[in-house]
Amino acid sequence: MRVSVAGLGCNRLGEPSLAERRWVALASRAADQGVNIFDTSDSYNTTRSETILGKAFGHREDVYIATKFSGFGGSCRKDLTIAAMEKSVEGSLRRLRRDCIDIYQLHSPRLEDLQRSDWYEGMARMVDAGKIRCSAVALRNLSDGLWIIKNCSVDVLQVTYNLLEPEAEEALFAMAREHGVGLLVRKPYQRGALTGKFVPGRKLPDGHRALLEGDRLGTHLRRAELFRPLAMSRTGGMLGLALQYCLGPEAVSTVIPGARSEEQLGANIQAANAPELSKLEYDEIGRIQRSWLAEVA
Repeated sequence: MRVSVAGLGCNRLGEPSLAERRWVALASRAADQGVNIFDTSDSYNTTRSETILGKAFGHREDVYIATKFSGFGGSCRKDLTIAAMEKSVEGSLRRLRRDCIDIYQLHSPRLEDLQRSDWYEGMARMVDAGKIRCSAVALRNLSDGLWIIKNCSVDVLQVTYNLLEPEAEEALFAMAREHGVGLLVRKPYQRGALTGKFVPGRKLPDGHRALLEGDRLGTHLRRAELFRPLAMSRTGGMLGLALQYCLGPEAVSTVIPGARSEEQLGANIQAANAPELSKLEYDEIGRIQRSWLAEVA
């Protein structure tokens, strides 16, 4: 699959704040502008995200769908058994209006769930049956990704990587390239902290996703401010700096920022088309990131 450098993260798709037709139009608009990979889940907005993508694209072969199997069982443990996966994939295929899912991911499983279940055999069976094209896992943390690459022959991993959380490049990327594992990068803007819209000490709007960062939000906003002078000196501003940083490593296949409006979608596409980072910019980014280690010390 040749995926666009910027996809669309669809965890907001289907929120009740907009009518369904508006969400369908947004997804269609993304494809019209060259976005060809859409990342969703059977749990996003109680399956509405998948339903909207199905209405927007159906069986279109020029659009790739990456969805996730959440596997919620009757307890806190996830049910990653073959039976649960096969039942869930049929529901996703029906909502997406497709015969085959391009990338099928386990949705943030714990390592102990991975180690005790037959999920990998289930993935292989669904590939053989033509229900899915690529087996994948959306990671909870980097150490789980290392275990998966060493022990399971998956095709794709989804990982958090951005200016504020750069650890994946050192810990995971080289091994992914060595084993031919594609990488979907999520949270390129760290839930808004790297968009340049917010500054430390200023109250965020109620319900904004950045508030999900909890106690880490203040630190993220303060550290994001350190990149602002560098961002303002280049085309694309903070969005361009943040997205180009994520696209820099050769191991990265695509970055999947979200969007709730055509304006946000356009800004993401513009950021994806911003100039690549220069060596001087990487050097300055590295200096800023190393300054955080000095804070801890």
